Amino acid sequence: MSKNFNSLLGTLVGVSLVFTPAIVVQGQSDPFPANATFFTGTPPSLADVDTDFNGINIPNSRYFFSISLPAGEIEPLGKVVLHQQPNPSPISLDLSQTEVFFGMPSQRGNDLASSAVSTSGDSQTIVVQFNTPIAPGNTVTIALLAEQNPEVAGVYQFRVQAFPSGPASVGLDLGVGRLQFYENR
Repeated sequence: MSKNFNSLLGTLVGVSLVFTPAIVVQGQSDPFPANATFFTGTPPSLADVDTDFNGINIPNSRYFFSISLPAGEIEPLGKVVLHQQPNPSPISLDLSQTEVFFGMPSQRGNDLASSAVSTSGDSQTIVVQFNTPIAPGNTVTIALLAEQNPEVAGVYQFRVQAFPSGPASVGLDLGVGRLQFYENR
C-alpha cells in the first residue's frame, strides 16, 4: 500500500475512535427519540472514586464517586446511575444514608439534600436523581454508605453513567470506578 493510503487510513481510524460516542439508552427500541437530550461539547468525566476505609469487613465506610462537569458544557447533569459490577463479594449499601455534595471529598462544598436515591430493577443499580440539575462548571460527589466493606479482599467495580436533565435524556458512560480493599493487618 502507498504511504498516503496508510496515512489516510490511520487518520480515518483515529477519527472514528474520537467521534464514536459511548451512549447507553435503557429500555428504548428507538435509539434516539425525537425529543432526546444529549451532552454536547466537552462531556462530564469521572473525576475520582475513593473510600474512607479500604480494609475488609470495616463497618460504615463511605464510597465517594466524584463527577466533574466542564464549564463549557451546555446541558446540566440530571442524574447519575451507578451499577455494581460482579464483584468477589456483594456489597450491601444503606441508600437512606447517601450524601450528595458539591466538590471533592477533601474539599466538601454545600450538600444537595434534595437528591432522590433509589434502586432500579435489581439492588445492584443505584439511581441518583438531582431535583435541581447540576450546572456546568461544578463537581458533584455521591457518597454511598456501605453497611460493611466486603469480606473478600480485591478490586470492586462500579460502572458510572451520567444523564443530562430532561425527560428523554441519553446517558453517557463515564467508565468503571474501582475500589481496592485489603486484608486487615
